[in-house]
Amino acid sequence: MKFDSKPDVCVVGLGYIGLPTAAVIARAGCPVRGVDISAEVVETINRGAIHIEEADLDGLVQGVVARGLLSASVEVAAAEVFVIAVPTPFAKDRTPDVSHVLAAGRSIAPVLKSGDIVILESTSPVGTTEALRDLIAAARPDLKCPGLTRETPDLAIAYCPERVLPGRILE
Repeated sequence: MKFDSKPDVCVVGLGYIGLPTAAVIARAGCPVRGVDISAEVVETINRGAIHIEEADLDGLVQGVVARGLLSASVEVAAAEVFVIAVPTPFAKDRTPDVSHVLAAGRSIAPVLKSGDIVILESTSPVGTTEALRDLIAAARPDLKCPGLTRETPDLAIAYCPERVLPGRILE
């Protein structure tokens, strides 16, 4: 990662957690690409508008989009920091469904490079961060992942769950 300037950030998932996260990071001056599977969500954000209820988020998004610090896409692009903020709903048997997290991992794996940071922000059960790491390691055997090598890893992978109340995140 370059230390003389702000890192490029990719936030995967532009819902109640991901969009405010992306906007706040962009407000700090980091170029942010938000990624969502919904073309409608992407188009809305790229117009500087929002698709969720969140106090004061509309003005923030409008401002960072206008300044060119936040853009949205349905495709992941190279970055230095990746934040995964996708849903982890409960399945019918009341177990957490981490399929969206793993899909996000599959989407970022092709663009990862040495020095990148991957942060799992989605609320996830024990073992999900390791499952994400293992998925990345299998998809990218050229990169050394933490906990799977005695050598210095090429990537940093962390779990940092949100501790906010959607709708009141910016308060």
